[in-house]
Amino acid sequence: MGKLDGQVVLVTGAGKGIGKAIVELFAAEGALIGACGRNMASLDAVCSDVASAGGKAVPIKLDLQSEESIEAAAAECVAELGPIDILINNAGIIALDKLNDTSAEVWDDIMSTNVRGPFLMCKAVVPSMMERHTGRIINVGSMAGRRGYPEQGAYCASKHALVGYSKVLALETQKFGIRVHMLSPGGVLTELSRDLREFRGESEDSPEWMTSQECAEAAMYLCTQTGAAFTDELVLRRFASEPWR
Repeated sequence: MGKLDGQVVLVTGAGKGIGKAIVELFAAEGALIGACGRNMASLDAVCSDVASAGGKAVPIKLDLQSEESIEAAAAECVAELGPIDILINNAGIIALDKLNDTSAEVWDDIMSTNVRGPFLMCKAVVPSMMERHTGRIINVGSMAGRRGYPEQGAYCASKHALVGYSKVLALETQKFGIRVHMLSPGGVLTELSRDLREFRGESEDSPEWMTSQECAEAAMYLCTQTGAAFTDELVLRRFASEPWR
């Protein structure tokens, strides 16, 4: 018996990195996965691997900058698998540049994907959770949502905004039995952080960076926390980084 048997989980950014690791781990624990993202080839490959391992994951096309695409993806997940029990807003983008050199277009792209996207995903999914008086949402943030980093101004602003959004969402949905978490990792070995590692002169496979699998395990912990104790935000830092900063 799996930890998430029969639970329907919608994951954004499911084709690679943290999202892919979450899909694989959650499916192995019996969840039914709506694997959402832009690259259908990547999603098909992930879902095929899940099926080969005996799990179930459905690839769903999603453009987080399109409200129509978001609504359609949520509806497709429900039609294929049933009402959504867990929503994991994982997808995100980053750009490295000083604030004064960041274009308005880049700023808008990051805000649209990292903040507006999760907002609209919740608008599409939360009403059903409220009706059923159950549900869980994990918004994947970052240490960049807790402090500032040079050359990451737009990304930091978006992740700080996601924290504020999550706080209010938790307040407004608590009486409906909905659990809202933030999962905020530091440096993770993903495609998203490749340019950052190169910028810092760190190796492509540095053992000091977290893995996507470690983040997926943290997400699993949040999704199996059902008692009186509750974790609003789970922060993961690299062990090699400065403690308590």
